[in-house]
Amino acid sequence: MVYNNTKHYHSIIVLCIFTLCLSGCGSFNQLNVQSGEFDVYIPPVFTGAGYTVKKDSSAKRISAQIKIQKEENLKLNKIWNKEVSGDDKTLPKEEANIAYRLKNFPVAVSYDYMTKGELWLASLGTGLDPFPYFRAYTGLNSSHFETGIGFQIDFGKYRYSLEGDWLRHCDTFEGDYDCGDGHLSVDEKARFSFTAVLGAYVGFIITKELALTYAPAIYFPWWSIGSFDNHDITFDFPFILEQYMGASYVLKNKYQISIGTTVYVGENFAGKHWQASTGVGYLF
Repeated sequence: MVYNNTKHYHSIIVLCIFTLCLSGCGSFNQLNVQSGEFDVYIPPVFTGAGYTVKKDSSAKRISAQIKIQKEENLKLNKIWNKEVSGDDKTLPKEEANIAYRLKNFPVAVSYDYMTKGELWLASLGTGLDPFPYFRAYTGLNSSHFETGIGFQIDFGKYRYSLEGDWLRHCDTFEGDYDCGDGHLSVDEKARFSFTAVLGAYVGFIITKELALTYAPAIYFPWWSIGSFDNHDITFDFPFILEQYMGASYVLKNKYQISIGTTVYVGENFAGKHWQASTGVGYLF
């Protein structure tokens, strides 16, 4: 007679899964960041077509942008670590003394494909600045006016340094207790991260060749990061608002020259920061 162990094995598997779930309940490993500096590469701004694209047609543009801005540290204000309570120890609610290191790669290159129906214009683009990025925009393009909205995802390798206290808390069958604490100091490590950008543009096509553009965008540095060195942080990296204002001119229906300035502001840092830029594109 053969004994069927199927139900027995199923019971063991269910019990193991249940045990693993319980062993993780209430556990955490939190980091109270007392100071730190984090690289931020400012993403390129999409400013629309800058001219009237013909109905039911498509256009391609290869462009290069030269940016003029010194690298600087942006001190962030009112960034708070949340209070973390264990059984015996507590990480207090305190301000994180952190800063964004605004990095500037002097040259950015991009490729954009634009397609238009009656009025609607859709654009897909990619480029290097200095890391790869992808963007998608949609909007209206008429004889004297254009506007659109879209998003951009930047992927890159960013450096950081930080210092702070950490607390590890465990919740197991053996009990609920603090299972570790200490001080973490990281000096210039690097890791890959995403930056998410939500953007828009409004353009006034003055003549067939000349256009004036305003393009705001909100971007979220270190968007995909919630932990460092296996320790979870309790604050969110603040967004930055950039606002581009500039002009572009099309020569011989093939070459597009642009010049403009961008201002950077944010609720967590004082003052405004400026960047000048110029670019040249080839339309085909």
